[in-house]
Amino acid sequence: MSTDWIPDSDKAFDAHYDNYRRIVNQKTSGSPPEWTHIPAPRITGLNSGYEDWDAAYSKLGHDHSSADVWAKNQAKEDGRHILRTFNNEFILYSSLVSEADKIALGNKPRNQSSPIQDPPTRPEFFIKLVDIMRLAIHFRDLGSGSKAKPYGIAGALIYWAVLDHVPSGLAELTNVVLATRTPHILAFAGLDRGKTVYIAMRWQNTKGRIGPPSEIQSAIIP
Repeated sequence: MSTDWIPDSDKAFDAHYDNYRRIVNQKTSGSPPEWTHIPAPRITGLNSGYEDWDAAYSKLGHDHSSADVWAKNQAKEDGRHILRTFNNEFILYSSLVSEADKIALGNKPRNQSSPIQDPPTRPEFFIKLVDIMRLAIHFRDLGSGSKAKPYGIAGALIYWAVLDHVPSGLAELTNVVLATRTPHILAFAGLDRGKTVYIAMRWQNTKGRIGPPSEIQSAIIP
């Protein structure tokens, strides 16, 4: 039996994801909302992921094709990724979310006797042109002369967004990807060429804990 906090079976996964998003929607709505630390686009992404899963899962009746099964499995993997990323960034380690709410969302009770530490340092990075609509993000630990990640680090979370204004903080960088090696290539759509992309980074360790963010940098998309 899996010890993962996200269930394996389709039926259990469906109930888990639906419950998770309903709780998030409830806690982030109202006047005022109880949770104010989650950017609206990330909540939209959480709900869109469930809608994609639900649409694919609903097709699996008596008459379904192998393509329907493939689409369901793909939507499930996408949903698991969305849940893990969202949970690590906004729920599991947030002081704004109570332990009871974390458990209600499906997380296992924390072992208070052996707390996991956040990464203490931040990455530094520089941006290099690769090709048309492609930028390379070279990163390392701040002040280090080595490309090696700090001990216990799984990778660097890259936050980015194409904006027509200077962002006020990390919350406006609504695209997130985990880079496990340097350099990491960011590819952009053709309509973004000539626009400004804003980028920031922070370390994530093997337990999902997130360190302090870097400074926000910008570049023109080639």
